[in-house]
Parts: sequence; structure tokens; C-alpha cells
Amino acid sequence: MGIFKSFKNLFSNDITPTENSLSGLVCPYALKHSKIKINSKVKVPRGYVFVIGHNGKALDHFGEGEYYLSPATLPLCCKRLKIHRTDKNNNIKKSFKAEAYFVNINDYELYFKTQEKAELGRRATGIFKVGLSATLKFKVVDAKKLMDALLNEYSYLKQGEAEKIVVSYMSDFVVAILNKYNFALSEFIYSNSIIEENLVGELSQKLSKLGIMLLQIDEIKYLLPKKYQKEYENNIKIKEQDKKEDADDNIEKNSTSKDQEYVPFGNIVIEEISKDDILINSSNQIEEVDEKQENEAKEQEFVDLNLDNLYKQDKKGKECKLCGYINTENATICEICKNKLD
Repeated sequence: MGIFKSFKNLFSNDITPTENSLSGLVCPYALKHSKIKINSKVKVPRGYVFVIGHNGKALDHFGEGEYYLSPATLPLCCKRLKIHRTDKNNNIKKSFKAEAYFVNINDYELYFKTQEKAELGRRATGIFKVGLSATLKFKVVDAKKLMDALLNEYSYLKQGEAEKIVVSYMSDFVVAILNKYNFALSEFIYSNSIIEENLVGELSQKLSKLGIMLLQIDEIKYLLPKKYQKEYENNIKIKEQDKKEDADDNIEKNSTSKDQEYVPFGNIVIEEISKDDILINSSNQIEEVDEKQENEAKEQEFVDLNLDNLYKQDKKGKECKLCGYINTENATICEICKNKLD
């Protein structure tokens, strides 16, 4: 079955590569007679974008999936190559000349070294040249924009040429950034972090114009004049040794803390309490609360000293018209409400 499929693909005009057959940042795909047949099919693997190029221009592009290459799906090819129009004999075009590329949109690593050196310093303090090498981790976020830039350099890309062009761009960008900030020589010798911070920020902006997102920059090494290079490398070794010792100390502290038995609250020993003790203590606490509430209620009880007088059964005397209390016959003021009696 596999042999039959391979034999069939040999005579097919469809563009159907596998992920294993693609490599590099931009992989050119060999077309039969350097032409794309109209209504043929393209299958784009995961992690890639298919881009059609023609004479140094990036035209239509497609993400992961399967597509039929027809005038309806190729608006830029129609506009530039007029593939939707008939020829001189009024025949519909069956194919058109073009290049096919598969752009890798997965995370990608690339080592680069500046092709030239930045010239920094001042005449009063001295002029010096500095270069840089590093490993960049990035991702293509706009394949069409990247291919526009690459095909502006070469009208047709071969395998591996995309990486060379990107490295050349990065070299120019880094040199321009270093010239812009004109850092002092001592900042390079002692690897001042401000250099890397400005470098990452500026480089990210410049790469974004190429459709590339900078993810990380590692293993930065400065290329200084010979008499300063050794001093710089020694400082790097000292920093690396300090980092290693700090890491070893942290590992040792973590292992020591795990081996030590945990004692809560320092040296205080917490005695275990049984369930019965908890129940007894709880009941005692409840009784104490009830007793306390009862005592408080008694203390807060209001006693009216005239209560006995209020309930006198003697009905002889003067009755107060306001409260109804019966006073003595000689009383002029009510003993309860102090109302004046008639």
C-alpha cells in the first residue's frame, strides 16, 4: 500500500509533504516544472505555513490543513499573475509559474555572531570595538511578513538561506543597538545587566517588523579587544562559580531542613488530649457559661421599691385620677406618680 501511494504521488500535482520531509526555518518545495497546477491540492502539516512566491514577492499563504489551489482561493495570485483570466486563445489557464515554501512556525533556536563590530567610546577616553555572539529562541508569528523580507533579499530561496539572512539581520540590529547606547568599556567587562535589558527590548521591536517574536536570548558573549577579553572571561568564570556555589548551598539547605524533625512552637511540647477529656472540658465550659449568664441576669434584674405600695389592697382614701393609686385621706400628692390630688 505504501509503495502504491508513493508511486501515485510521483505523478500527482498535489503538494503533500510530511513533517519529517521538512527541515529548517524555511523549506522550499520542489514543484513539477516549477509550476502550480490550478485546482491541485496542498496539504499543510501542523507547525507550518505554506507560502507561494513569485519573482521576489510573497503571495498567498495557508495555515495547517488541506486546500484546493484555485482562483477562488488565490486572490493575490489572481491580482499579480492574472491566473483567473484566459490566454490568447481564450483557454482557461491550467497552471502558473511560482515557488512553494513551507515556513516553520514552531519555536526555533538560532546561534549568531555579529558579522561586524560596533565602534564605541569617545575620543577623550578612547575608542574601542565590540562584537557579540548569542543563542536566540524565537517564533515566526507572521509567515507572510517574514517571506516578504526574505524574498526582498533573494528572488528565490534555497534550503538554509533563510537562516543566513535572519542571522545577517540580527547582526545589523545588534550593532545598531550597541552604537545607539554607546556603553562604556567597563560595562562590557563586568557584564552590566543594563546592556542585556536594552538589547532584548530593542531587538524584540526590530524582529517584530519581520514577523518574528523573540522568546529568549541566552549565552551572550561579548567580543572585546584582546587586552580586555581575558579580564572579561575571568569575570564570567567567577560569576558562574558564584552561581554554582549558591545553587549547591540551596540544595544543601533544603536537604538539611528535610532531615531535621519538625518541632512545633520551638521547644514547647504539646500533650495529646483524648476524646473523653475534650468532651468533659466542653461540658464543664458549657455549665460555666450557663451559670455566668444566670448570675448576670440576676444582677441586671430591676427592683421597684414602690412595688408593694402599688399593690396595696386598702381602697379607702383619695384615688389618683392619673394612675389610679389610692392614697391616704390626708394626702395632697400621689405617692406613685406625684400627681397633685384634688
